[in-house]
Amino acid sequence: MPHDKLQRMIYREFLLEPNLYREVGLDALPDKLGQAIGEPADRAVAAVLGSPDLGGLPLETLQRLLAIRDMALVSRTAAAISAELKAPDATYQACCRRALCYAVIGSEPHAFAALRAAASKNDDWARHHYLYGLILGSGGRRDNALAELERALACEPYDDARARIRVVIDLLERS
Repeated sequence: MPHDKLQRMIYREFLLEPNLYREVGLDALPDKLGQAIGEPADRAVAAVLGSPDLGGLPLETLQRLLAIRDMALVSRTAAAISAELKAPDATYQACCRRALCYAVIGSEPHAFAALRAAASKNDDWARHHYLYGLILGSGGRRDNALAELERALACEPYDDARARIRVVIDLLERS
């Protein structure tokens, strides 16, 4: 099912962001992942990321392990997020990182507010288009997702990121 694979890709992007899980209060994540996959905590995140299916962990387990309970993050309105992230000192990267947090907790309106803020910083960069594509695709909006992913592909200069974008495009085109 494409939805499950796309949700896993969102989780993977979240885990790839340096220390993002710690910023949202998931400091115990390496220990919990280690227990779930039978690896030492200091290698658990890398071991999960080294597997295309995130260590073979069931989606429900991933959802439980990545449950963000930071009320300062969860309780904000999309309008407040948008205003905060449009401030001149908010960076494109910060907007995308915030969008990933909201995508992980399943708050699409909040994720989209953060991605719109990223677009207002630099709409010619690929990261926010890629994240839009993942979120739209996981929500079943295939055509909108493909449009965003094609835009991300056109903007992305790095081969490894382009390969990740192509994987998502191929998955959506086959569905």
